[in-house]
Amino acid sequence: MNKIRLENFSDGVFAIAVTLLILNVKIPDAKNYDNHELNYALRKAIPHLVTFAFSFIVISVFWVAHHRIFSLAKVVNNPLLWLNILYLLFVAIIPYPAALLAENPFLSTGILAYTITLSSIALMHFVLLNYILKNKHIKHEALTPVVYRSYARSAIVGPICYVSAAACSFINPYISFCFIIGALIFYIFFSGRGRIDDKLLIVAKEEVSK
Repeated sequence: MNKIRLENFSDGVFAIAVTLLILNVKIPDAKNYDNHELNYALRKAIPHLVTFAFSFIVISVFWVAHHRIFSLAKVVNNPLLWLNILYLLFVAIIPYPAALLAENPFLSTGILAYTITLSSIALMHFVLLNYILKNKHIKHEALTPVVYRSYARSAIVGPICYVSAAACSFINPYISFCFIIGALIFYIFFSGRGRIDDKLLIVAKEEVSK
């Protein structure tokens, strides 16, 4: 099976997820407000705006990871299609725990719902890449055991940070947020360098030359 439709459908789900995030930010009905009341309403919206921006970056990090994973697959089969659909299910869920977190940023239940969702997506990256690696008729030649181990060392940072954030939600929510932010900083600025990027460039050049 050609993987173009899978990638197009996946991009659509990611796009819908980030769109739903902004719908959680309510525009104040300011028709009868004075300036003081409007300022108060805008201050109340700050947690929602922060959660939107934060979750937008989180989904972007997952989109980059998804792109990298499927760059290392030449074709897809039925099991891989359904594994990807399961993965996208968790992506589509993100706006709900994000809204819950915006309303209750310092309650352990809100942090748990958010971090459990992120952990599920991060673990699905391993499931997808493992399946591709073990099926020779699917995987690209660039996906070698060495490349997989390099990816795994980078990918494990997310689940560790998210599980740590969940555990720390019972101690101090600020520590939880530090773990989640730490994972984002790692994936944006440090992950994917070296061997993984070199292999992805090789794959990209091959696709352009076809």
